[in-house]
Amino acid sequence: MVFVNHLHSLGIVTVPYFGISGGWLGVQIFFVISGYLIIQSVLRHSALDYLKHRVLRIYPAYLFWFFAFSILFGNLAFATLDIKSLVAHLLFLQHFFPDAYLKYDALRVTWTLTVEAVWYVLAFLIAARFFKAPSKYTIIFVLLACVWVTGGVGLRMFSGIQDPGQKYFFVQNSAIAQMPFFFFGAWIAVKQPRFDKAALLALLISTVALFKSWEPVAVTPIFITGLGVSALFLILKDSNYSNPKPVKLLSDISYSFYLIHYPILMLVMGFVQNKYHRTFLAFFITVVVAYISYRLIERPFMKMARNKTSSAPA
Repeated sequence: MVFVNHLHSLGIVTVPYFGISGGWLGVQIFFVISGYLIIQSVLRHSALDYLKHRVLRIYPAYLFWFFAFSILFGNLAFATLDIKSLVAHLLFLQHFFPDAYLKYDALRVTWTLTVEAVWYVLAFLIAARFFKAPSKYTIIFVLLACVWVTGGVGLRMFSGIQDPGQKYFFVQNSAIAQMPFFFFGAWIAVKQPRFDKAALLALLISTVALFKSWEPVAVTPIFITGLGVSALFLILKDSNYSNPKPVKLLSDISYSFYLIHYPILMLVMGFVQNKYHRTFLAFFITVVVAYISYRLIERPFMKMARNKTSSAPA
């Protein structure tokens, strides 16, 4: 699936280095891709094989870099070790517990792993029924997200958080608020729709490129931009193009890149003041380190998954 490589590449470029106006785009791209791939993976494998694939694909690089940067930044000192918070991070439950999340936040992106883990479980539980009624389930989870974000349910759930920025973070980035992105990707995988590309481009521009123009005047659920991301997904999916080596490389290293981009950027910021210079340098270092991580950590465990089951993990 060449178009997935292109989307992964676009995702890792937009995640870390375009700030608030671009970082969210990369995350949403990753979520839509995950929805597309995982819903198909569920029905191809037994429950045990599915679990092996997910664990061997996600855990090794995460565990290595979580401990590496937590120790490097002094977050994980033995004298102040918080077992409950540590266990929450190791089980991808950290975003459900704000104190635990903030306690060991060296990577700064692990909230997405909580959301991914919820999707993995949910996809496994509903896959067979979803294939029979994909539109129904997608609409249900879109409505749940609306109630959570705009209906005030999320704010009440996290009412104990006093800091407005942190409260916004835990409400908007919760699994309920983010789940529509996965369902958009899953819906595309099942329905295989074809729409006019001009209409898709208009949707992409109106919801993603111009989101700043409507954001200040409309309280809109966060997933609205996911419609534009899905439009981009469909545009690339039905296009014919090559798969050059740089694109394939960026796609391969996208997971490790995502895990380590923030702490590397923070380290570079301590030495380089010019924002353009540090952005370029941090990007270059992240690509190099992510490539090493992919070759030495990710790929061996992906090979192990292939050897233990009939196909490679998604």
